[in-house]
Amino acid sequence: MCEYAADMAEVWQLFQECGSPSWLSLLLGLLAFALSVTAFGVALSGARVRILLSWLALSVALLPFGVGAGGMELGRAQVDRVLSLPFTDASQRERIRDEGYREAASCVAVGGAFSAPPLFLALIALATAYALRRKGIAHADQDG
Repeated sequence: MCEYAADMAEVWQLFQECGSPSWLSLLLGLLAFALSVTAFGVALSGARVRILLSWLALSVALLPFGVGAGGMELGRAQVDRVLSLPFTDASQRERIRDEGYREAASCVAVGGAFSAPPLFLALIALATAYALRRKGIAHADQDG
């Protein structure tokens, strides 16, 4: 198996380990990416709402990461609920805790992966919007 396929298998495993929060992170990540692309386009066009839309895109881009953090907490709570049941073997209890917490932590990695591209693009849109605003103010000062 090539290295790329092995990496993709690991990514898919993380996605599966996280569970349903992965799907919500994916959905929000796609929405955030579309909004960030729109914000960048509007920032380049010089429309009046460019700064507001860029801030909105930046805020929405953080949602998948938040869902990942929430998914981790839900996963840990589920592990703790299972561990509250009576166990005879302490090593089994520790193994379940370690494995469960590791799987729950995968939600943060998934959420972060779906947040990063739209967040980067939203930051570029925001910087562009402010740069064009400053440029517009400089042109207004020269004209007036």
